[in-house]
Amino acid sequence: MLFDHTKTQPAPHEQNSQIPPRARTFLIYGAILALISASTASMMLCPCDSVGIRDHYAIALVAVAALFGLAASFLVFRRLRRDTGVTAFLRAVGAVVLVGLAVFAELSAAMYAVAWLARPR
Repeated sequence: MLFDHTKTQPAPHEQNSQIPPRARTFLIYGAILALISASTASMMLCPCDSVGIRDHYAIALVAVAALFGLAASFLVFRRLRRDTGVTAFLRAVGAVVLVGLAVFAELSAAMYAVAWLARPR
């Protein structure tokens, strides 16, 4: 009974919330998608096509993209918190990997779309 982790208690801020749980779930997923898209958009603005980063704007844009990615990773980490069989470290690594793969896939698709739009007619 002491070590039974099957029942989870809702967080204190979730007990008195005016937003229904289903709407809160959609809002969290929308925020994750928006942060991943913002990270991709800032990477698309980055002039990082040279071997070395000599432009201060590129460093700032990569830092902004990393911050958006870390914020999305934090939200994914909080969504993965319900699984009690995984340690916090593995959930954090999994969240960072999931967001990194999502940003990479979105960035690849955006680069192909830009290349397709820029093709000569």
